[in-house]
Amino acid sequence: MLNVLLENNVGAYQEALSISVSRHQGGAPAMVGALDCHLYDDRGRSFLDMTGGSGAVNLGHQHPEIVSALTLQAGKLIHTGWNIDNPFRHEMIDRLEHFLPFPEASVMGAVTGAEAVEVAVKIARKKTGREPILYFANSFHGKTQGALSVTSNGKFRDLLAMGLKDNPWFSLAGPGGTPVLDSKEWGLAFRQFLQDTKDRHQLPAAAIIEPIQAAEGIFVIAPSLLAEMISACAEFGVLSIFDEIYTGLGRTGTPFVASRQLCPDMIVLGKSLGNGVPVSAVAGPPSIIDVLGFSQHSSTFTFMPLACAVANAVLEVQRRDNIADRAAQSGGRFTERLHELANRDDRISGIRGTGLMLAFDVAISGSGARVPLAAEVGAELLKNGVIVRTGGLDGATVKLTPPLTFSEAHMDEFFAALDKTLESCRCQ
Repeated sequence: MLNVLLENNVGAYQEALSISVSRHQGGAPAMVGALDCHLYDDRGRSFLDMTGGSGAVNLGHQHPEIVSALTLQAGKLIHTGWNIDNPFRHEMIDRLEHFLPFPEASVMGAVTGAEAVEVAVKIARKKTGREPILYFANSFHGKTQGALSVTSNGKFRDLLAMGLKDNPWFSLAGPGGTPVLDSKEWGLAFRQFLQDTKDRHQLPAAAIIEPIQAAEGIFVIAPSLLAEMISACAEFGVLSIFDEIYTGLGRTGTPFVASRQLCPDMIVLGKSLGNGVPVSAVAGPPSIIDVLGFSQHSSTFTFMPLACAVANAVLEVQRRDNIADRAAQSGGRFTERLHELANRDDRISGIRGTGLMLAFDVAISGSGARVPLAAEVGAELLKNGVIVRTGGLDGATVKLTPPLTFSEAHMDEFFAALDKTLESCRCQ
């Protein structure tokens, strides 16, 4: 009877369009295996993964120590509910002390990056008694309603409830959209903006920023500008939040962009904390984080034993193997080779990023309007066995966030595929 029911309902159920790769992109490879920097599809083909699981798999796919921690913990205790204690969560928080810049900290658990952003916003509003949360141009902090309220992309913001569309935003560009060259001048303008909001009785509770803006094209925010942002916020009693979900745990060549010398009030972390297993957190001084009383925020899977055991293995490997240093070295060499390619091919420009969070633009430029080629290059790279993310503000950007185990051999593989791709793509 069950077989008959299944046969009669073939195609009646399908994956929702919003998340369906197969409905959006027919013929896209379906992955069934992975190892280090490679994914393998159901036809046995190998693909170099230059996305790193959207920046989450910093230690590479199927890292043996992570797999071991996962399987061992799964055999003992997977889940209890957030309000039943387990030792693994406390071990994880102790291990984070090696990486985070706070002299002392409380760590608030969450599951996804977007939820962690929501937690940070909730903390800021409770701490200050104010509602607005300031965000910046070209930002992306997630697609839940609260996280979207501090995300700049208009096509996502269209889905926001009306009351959430009113958060203030501020530019990170100079006159005419040019990059900020003078952080002091930007800092003066930012302070004046905060003063104006204060005069209107609309001073933000917090300002949230990505030290490197990933979604809109890998834009690095200068440390001097970040320092101005932190300083200005402190002067006005506005909490400063670094969203380090993407940049955290070594990707930029340091544990976090935040440091003892560049320390915001709160840091949001996630993605690579679980190396593919969902776990995230907000960290900051107890005087800030602990304004939420017991159970004022929680979710069912917060700091579950399985995720925390994996995170403990991740943090041990990160510390022991100096993963951040490896990312800095690989990223430096990778950047050199991108510039060498740009010298040979004038379609390549705009090389930017830090560590293994890199991007370049690919487009035809001439007497007419610039013609972006990123989508075409991405599709052709896929045929040549390499997976990248593309997009950016004008559709010309190729984004590169491979696992931090990325080696010279992987680099050779990438550039061989890219050379072949550029040969076959539309030329000048």
